Amino acid sequence: MAKVLWTQKQDIGPRPRIAHAMVFDVTRQRVVLFGGNTVAGATFGDTWEWDADSWTQVQDIGPSARAFHAMAYDSVRRRVVLFGGQNAAGIAGDTWEWDGENWTQVADSGPAARSRHAMTFDSTRQRVVLFGGQSAAGTLNDTWEWDGDEWVQQADSGPSPRINPAIAYDSVRNRVVLFGGATTGVGLGDTWEWDGEAWTEEADFGPDPCLAAAMVFKTNRIALFGGTSSIDENPANWTIFSRSWEWDGRHWTARQDMGPGPRVFHAMAFDRNRSRVVLFGGSPVATNTEGAAASTRGDTWEQFESGAATAPAGDLVSIVAVPNPVSVGGAIEVTVTLTGSAPAGQEIEILLNDQPVATIPINPGDTIATTQLGIDPNLPPGQATLTARLGTSEVSTTLVITPAVEVQIVSLTADPNPVTGGETVTFTVTLAVPAPANTSVSLDVDGQVVATIPIAAGATTGALQIQTGAGQPATVTITARSGQSQASVDLTIQ
Repeated sequence: MAKVLWTQKQDIGPRPRIAHAMVFDVTRQRVVLFGGNTVAGATFGDTWEWDADSWTQVQDIGPSARAFHAMAYDSVRRRVVLFGGQNAAGIAGDTWEWDGENWTQVADSGPAARSRHAMTFDSTRQRVVLFGGQSAAGTLNDTWEWDGDEWVQQADSGPSPRINPAIAYDSVRNRVVLFGGATTGVGLGDTWEWDGEAWTEEADFGPDPCLAAAMVFKTNRIALFGGTSSIDENPANWTIFSRSWEWDGRHWTARQDMGPGPRVFHAMAFDRNRSRVVLFGGSPVATNTEGAAASTRGDTWEQFESGAATAPAGDLVSIVAVPNPVSVGGAIEVTVTLTGSAPAGQEIEILLNDQPVATIPINPGDTIATTQLGIDPNLPPGQATLTARLGTSEVSTTLVITPAVEVQIVSLTADPNPVTGGETVTFTVTLAVPAPANTSVSLDVDGQVVATIPIAAGATTGALQIQTGAGQPATVTITARSGQSQASVDLTIQ
């Protein structure tokens, strides 16, 4: 087993803080950080991005300054989603989205206003999943999902009511994993999984019972770091941890206790492009200790595995299809992840029910490869096996194919148009009548699918941002298709 190593990358950037939130923007390949507080009373409303070398403040307007909020990255709609937290007015219940340039408030209803809750994105079911937290009425254990249009409560049973649990989505096993938290101020040590319908307790041993740890999914397993045994009024009762743990779906394994040092109320994100866990901030002492504000951290650390960068060629670890389920005749984006840097001059073969349907070229050094794939309209609805193969390495996932959703496309627009090469274009497709069910519309150039636009049940429009390539000026015809219905737009790239 490769050794887990931590390295300090930076001690300048965002001001030292606790109770902030971080996610990895897969599209823009940036870690996004928002908010938090100083322990001494100052609360932040700033947005920062980490590009693997430095932090850049990209926004200071948007959601009100707050702490103990939660964020998740919606890889289908390519938005960071933020909910709740504590601001100057009290406990918040608003929902915001960050598109890489601007924050937009998208809802002020749904789950009860709360803080200290947990959120992650279920890429298979295309839902942000929220659990628990603290409201004005007390500690919660309800489960909600956000589909980009509305919040829907899915459950009010499962894990006990709790604050500050750790949560992440395992895209290999298609499960939301939740660990720990606290109901009465004392840390819990139970591990639960959510499959979209019910919570199941999977373990009650492993990491020390704790709350306010940070957890991410890194290619094929869950990684957890830090936390505290208690948030008792007596700081002497706080034991703050410094060990790294990993969950493989069956067992927890202790990996390392060297690195950032003990801390609590920190945040982590997993940089899928570089296969690095990124950690920022937190406190090494009980936050109600005299002088705790002076101890609050503003350092940046990265965790990697020795030998990962030289992993054997063909070491595939996961394949994800979005959307999943997909309708007959629809299109999906297939993402394949490797543990180590990709070898040069090779291609990943994609198979559907053991039949080759596409290949993905690999750029040297890449750890992620993607392609767009149309679903044969002659395939029967049901479950299919989607497989990635590189040499002797192979990974598979189940693709659910639903009956064709008939939608009539009225128009496709591009904004801005013309556009300068390298800039982002928003493509918007409009339907004649609301979609009868969740579906997607493919975008193609010369018959080659390049992207898909998700459309929620009941919606008449769907939108997607795509970054144009920098190159020679050209005019490209983009076509939106759903079955026999289609509409096109000529995009001029200057």
